[in-house]
Parts: sequence; structure tokens; C-alpha cells
Amino acid sequence: MFDQKLVEHCSAVLAGLKTANLFSYTVDPGDDVRQLVTDRNRTLNPKGITLFILKETNQNALIYVCRPGRLQADFQRECVKGFLKNYGYREFTAEKAIDTLKKRLANSDRFPHEIGLFLGYPYCDVKGFIDNNGKNCRACGFWKVYENETETLKLFQKFIKCREVYTRLFHYRQRSIQQLTVAACE
Repeated sequence: MFDQKLVEHCSAVLAGLKTANLFSYTVDPGDDVRQLVTDRNRTLNPKGITLFILKETNQNALIYVCRPGRLQADFQRECVKGFLKNYGYREFTAEKAIDTLKKRLANSDRFPHEIGLFLGYPYCDVKGFIDNNGKNCRACGFWKVYENETETLKLFQKFIKCREVYTRLFHYRQRSIQQLTVAACE
């Protein structure tokens, strides 16, 4: 079930189309989520993908799947650094920023809005969402779009097609997650 969720929700990350994604995993009795993440990291880290548990309860785990190299590049942009500083981020390595995000999630019942930057959403759309309180967007899809509507809608279509293909390949056991994962060329 864990791998199925990973493919369904993170196929665009596995394919190298997207920096990161999240999925909620319902923990069944006897599941060791930490071991599942460790095992999956063992096979995916060599391809440039890392899984993190952002938040965990007895029943659910919020799993973050990312390409740290791409996330690191995003965090080196001055506009992103300045933006994150306003939310208490002080260190801008992917690992340190993820640690801060975990703390912010632990101390809140809501998703911190800056999480969009961790998911590879364009800075202008994350800022637009916050500035407009989630209203007045030009389009809606995997996130609310405030700029570059045409290009972003084309990207959404790529994500949808990728999910369809990856889910089909995985479901029929034609490809393993490791086989489906495109190696990073960073």
C-alpha cells in the first residue's frame, strides 16, 4: 500500500517533472512507517530522491518526497530566501529548511503557506496565494495559479499524464518504483 500511494501521489517527482510532493499514509497495525521510509530511501537516494516523515500520529504519517538537489537550487534564489526568513527560516540547505518545516508543522494544525516552495510551486504563485488569501487566482490545478497561467496549465497536464502512465505501469507490476524513477542529473 505504501508504494502504491507513493506512485499515485509522487509520480511527477519520480519522473523528474516536479521537485517534491506530499502524501498522507494511513498506518495499519503492524506497519513500521519509519522502516518503510528507510527502505524506500535505500533504493531511491541513489537516484536523487529522499523521503521524509514530516508529521506522524498513531494513525497517519505525512510523507514528503523530494529531490533535494532541486530543492537546494530553489532555496538559493534570493527572493525565496528573503521570503522564508519572514517565516523563521534561518538556514537554507534543503535538510535544515525541512527540519524547520517539520517544527512549524508540529506547532500548527494548519499547513504553513510556505510549504508551496518546498513542493516546487513557483514563488510568484506561493506569494500570490498568501497575498490574496487564496482568492483571485487565474487558474486552479495542483496549486492556485497567479502568474504564467498558460505554461502552468500545460505543466498540470504533464503531471496528470505522468500519474496515469506510472500508475498503470506500477499497478500491472510491469515496473518497480526503482525502475520508474528517473535518476537526477544535477
